[in-house]
Amino acid sequence: MKIGVMLRNFGEKGGIVVYATNLLKALFALDQKNQYVLMYRNKEETGSFAHFPNVEEKAVPAPNKLFWDQIAVPRFAKREKLDIIFNPKLSIPLFTSCKTVWVMHGGAQFVVPRCFSWSDRFYFSIANRLYAKKATAIITMTSLGAGDIVKYMGADPKKMRVIPESYNEQCRVLKSEEMLPVKKKYDLPDRFILFVGGLTPLKNFGNLLRAYKKIKDFLSHKLVVVGFNRWKFSQDLQLMESLGLKENVIFKGFVPDEELPSFYNLAQLFAFPSVYEGFGIPALEAMACGCPVIVSRTGCSREVAGDAALLIDPYDPADIAESIKRILTDQVLRKGLIEKGLRRVREFSWKKCAQKTLSLFESL
Repeated sequence: MKIGVMLRNFGEKGGIVVYATNLLKALFALDQKNQYVLMYRNKEETGSFAHFPNVEEKAVPAPNKLFWDQIAVPRFAKREKLDIIFNPKLSIPLFTSCKTVWVMHGGAQFVVPRCFSWSDRFYFSIANRLYAKKATAIITMTSLGAGDIVKYMGADPKKMRVIPESYNEQCRVLKSEEMLPVKKKYDLPDRFILFVGGLTPLKNFGNLLRAYKKIKDFLSHKLVVVGFNRWKFSQDLQLMESLGLKENVIFKGFVPDEELPSFYNLAQLFAFPSVYEGFGIPALEAMACGCPVIVSRTGCSREVAGDAALLIDPYDPADIAESIKRILTDQVLRKGLIEKGLRRVREFSWKKCAQKTLSLFESL
């Protein structure tokens, strides 16, 4: 087969790009039979997978995102005689004779629409239903996400394929001397609670701040934030100021994958109170590093974490605060969560994700 992969978003940051990068590396290492043609909008990104023998990388120019998705890619697919078009992020061409595999990372846009702008809500309400109808197959990461896509986007349940992703496999339990360079470089405190993620209303950082305010005088832990500002982040920064937490919350910005394991290892707790996650890679990363985790009861995080995390109500700062306090003070609970987390992550790998994805391609 000749499989085209849409990588218009490849240069961005965030979980979806982590998914695309790691899946493709595992897929190309696994599959030596099929030919892959990677399509980029940005010519500078070609060469990212040049060392794989059955991979071609092509720049497909277009004046804007919509033109690229719906006109440039179908034209390219016809010229290159592609059999399948696969997009790891949220769209597919609507007018193409190729079979299409649409990856939809859960149903956040419909389940919690208030977290998005009115223009995004308008676009998603139309486009996602069209993609769900057009796609030959739809990949999502959890059973809950699959149900949301069927319920809100009208997808045919027979098209759905639940294929869990994985996590940064550099994440593991580290020795003290391995963590020391990162601790010094970022001037990390001895005791801290860790949050990892781009600041958006979905991540619910505001309620984490409210929870932290309730317990900061009881505990000596700082709150360390790793990630980057995405949309509507200013309201969280304003809240931090109004709660008087400026001296207690430490922003470290975007951290490279190779340094992130040290943050998880050094933290006493990883807090992940998102109102909706399509999967939630950081929770697994923390578990792999032996860091106890809290995740929300809402969204797909609960399904991913299993019994290896303490579940919280993301809309109740008091519940978040009490859960943080429990993990930091109850050593039996803490030890149990760490052990369960280290077992839980063994169930996930990019190789498994690639094997299931390849099986889907071959079934088409």
